[in-house]
Amino acid sequence: MQQCPFCDKVYDESEYSHCPYCSGELEDDDDEVRPCPECGGCIHWDGEVWECSNCDYSEED
Repeated sequence: MQQCPFCDKVYDESEYSHCPYCSGELEDDDDEVRPCPECGGCIHWDGEVWECSNCDYSEED
């Protein structure tokens, strides 16, 4: 995963050579995304806990 230095959004650099949010390829879905401290993947807020889409990491806020 890569964090854009301009908009701070996280994206998969294996799928995109540059930030897809800044270029307009992807729209921001207003979900808060953070990098996972365990594997570097994306953790998403599900309304109750932060869960990683790549590993078993989760945390309560």
